[in-house]
Amino acid sequence: MNQTAPEKRRSRISRQQILDTASGLLQEHGAQGVSIRKIAGLIPCAPPSIYYYFKNKEEILDAMVATPLDELIDRLTDQAASTLDAKGLLLAYADFWLMHRQQMSLLFLPGHWGQQSIFNHAKYSQIEQTLRQALDGDKLRAEGYLGLVNGLLFKVQNSDIDERKAYQLVEQTLTHLL
Repeated sequence: MNQTAPEKRRSRISRQQILDTASGLLQEHGAQGVSIRKIAGLIPCAPPSIYYYFKNKEEILDAMVATPLDELIDRLTDQAASTLDAKGLLLAYADFWLMHRQQMSLLFLPGHWGQQSIFNHAKYSQIEQTLRQALDGDKLRAEGYLGLVNGLLFKVQNSDIDERKAYQLVEQTLTHLL
């Protein structure tokens, strides 16, 4: 006797569906709350289905970081083309994260890639390089100013300060420094 096929065939999952589900888990539970098993349970699919797209959790988190960084790099490249001004680049950087507040938590993930965090990501290095060019190649100042802006963004991330006030805070701080 033949075994019966499953009554309902599950639809094929997508890479984007995995990333969206992982993003929801990240927002709710942080990096520790993201797991292949939890993602599979929410989609729903079998955990091995996720391995078709990603080797492990770290690769999922890397993909989640790459998308906003690509968009940010494009924005900073456009800004640098119009004016190679450090303050303008830093304001564009801050504005990007303030307008993408849901994704801002990606900026402050702990080193879930072993020792790597977003600040060691290859794409983040491109951001530092763009700022370094505006500062006549001064790597220390570029890292320092980015660190300052990231610190301000970190304070704003979980506060009730709206984007406009947060942007003004960053702008006033940078005006005093640059």
